[in-house]
Amino acid sequence: MAQKKGNSAYVEVIDRSDLLSSMERDLRIESSKTAVLTIEMTKRRLGDDAPLPPGVREGLLTNTEILLKLARGKGIPVIHCMSSLRDVEARARSRMPFARALVKSGESLSPYGPVHDEVMSIRDGTFKPDLVVSRAKDDYIVRSKKGLSCFYATDLEWLLRQLKREWVVLAGVSTNADVLATAYELTNRNLGAITIKDCVASTYGEDLHELGLQQLARCQGWVIGLDALEGKLRG
Repeated sequence: MAQKKGNSAYVEVIDRSDLLSSMERDLRIESSKTAVLTIEMTKRRLGDDAPLPPGVREGLLTNTEILLKLARGKGIPVIHCMSSLRDVEARARSRMPFARALVKSGESLSPYGPVHDEVMSIRDGTFKPDLVVSRAKDDYIVRSKKGLSCFYATDLEWLLRQLKREWVVLAGVSTNADVLATAYELTNRNLGAITIKDCVASTYGEDLHELGLQQLARCQGWVIGLDALEGKLRG
């Protein structure tokens, strides 16, 4: 129930931990049907000055490397998805009312600092992924992401179908935006979404990170830790 305190609304967080624990016990993961997807794990999003709380970037990258090593050791394909905007596309985005209002405010969507421009010119047909996580020779790159979802304007679904993957393990940024939007799209396509809570973060604030995890776990799919994933794959 929402309660008012001054001009702010406080909502009680409902504890569904018993439900989530029960569902996690029933989760079965088959490596032959699973893929790992990293989302926007690039220098543009996760450089040294990424707008994140102290220590979050380092933990995110360390944990994601553990996830990638685990996946590759089990023969699970790894896919890296990232934005690639033409100049004309970036200009069109900047003209949207929300973007104009944000610029007018003089503020950043992130409470931790400025969010960097994601324009990458692809005029000459070249593209160099600026990943901040390791890339193995057998990894796949999906480079045409235009919005929040990794499916919009990309060939991700086609790739997953060719790989015969029914489950996708999610890592990257931001929990409440790109990760959540991609999980929605997986659900829409009758594909399973598993978010690794040690491998996601949000530049929008820790409150929205936690909200995103709750939304993912209680509506879109499973949210589990690295240890739980490793145990499920062993099992």
